[in-house]
Amino acid sequence: HVEGEESWKEQTIPVHSSHLNAMVERIKEFGFINFYGEQRVGAAGFRSHVGVRSFDVGRAMLKGDFASAIDLIMTGRSNQVYSPGAEEINVREVWKTSGGNARATLKAFPKNRNSMVREKDLMKGLLRYGDSLEAIRCVPYNVRMFWIHAYQSYVWNRIATERIRRWGLHPVKGDLYDSGGDDEDGTTMDVQVIDDPGSVDISQILLPLPGYNMQYPSNEIGELYREMLRDDGIELTKNDTAESTCKGSYRKLVQRANQLKWDIVPEEGEYQLDASEDQMVSAARLTFELESGCYATMMLRELMVTTMSRGTVRQSSN
Repeated sequence: HVEGEESWKEQTIPVHSSHLNAMVERIKEFGFINFYGEQRVGAAGFRSHVGVRSFDVGRAMLKGDFASAIDLIMTGRSNQVYSPGAEEINVREVWKTSGGNARATLKAFPKNRNSMVREKDLMKGLLRYGDSLEAIRCVPYNVRMFWIHAYQSYVWNRIATERIRRWGLHPVKGDLYDSGGDDEDGTTMDVQVIDDPGSVDISQILLPLPGYNMQYPSNEIGELYREMLRDDGIELTKNDTAESTCKGSYRKLVQRANQLKWDIVPEEGEYQLDASEDQMVSAARLTFELESGCYATMMLRELMVTTMSRGTVRQSSN
């Protein structure tokens, strides 16, 4: 999609079967960085372009700034990347121009009961309780926790990026690893600190999602966690309200796709691939299995060596 164009244009770019096979074999051998997808974190890019992301809301909540969290929710995503209806645009504009007046904003909501449900719950909560935290508690618990988990995932993605940038796919002293367990939620993992990197495989390396009950790497990556939370003004403690803290968990840095294979999706004039030929492929079918909690979009991104960034390769938390 070219900036300024009115619509997306679909293009088919054929590739040699040898190239596609090499991409698949690379993932089979090395796996892929176990990033959280946009579905969890929010759209990539600058806030000025994409608007409010899920992790922005979670960050405000973990800072205990519930008024800002509500303002972020009511501000919403950017119209540049999301196409809301006229009624939704009007609701958000009323919130902005009224200086966050819940009563005036509530009157502007569309009649459709299934439209902007979270935002409507927040406005009703503000009117009923006059307190930002109590208003957020009017939103279902799983939604509240989703925002917090989005921030944890955002931190994990940034730390994973830096960990790979510094040391690649090599275990290093001070990394955390799973010495025996395999439960992705961390309940049965045997988390240890690496003393002898040569005895550990990259598939065992863990990175924590930040929380008050977590062990962090003893190398410079551990300090990077502390620095990032400190810069965001977040201090996680067990005794804080559920809406402003999190326990944390562990996640594998690298994952492998099981039973990964591909074949051609024949189009008119094409035929099944002969192993002796390096055929041009216009469409292919991939089949694979991933562990629970892994994102197929991230595996496919790694396979195709593409980026989720829109217009920039820089990361921004602004």
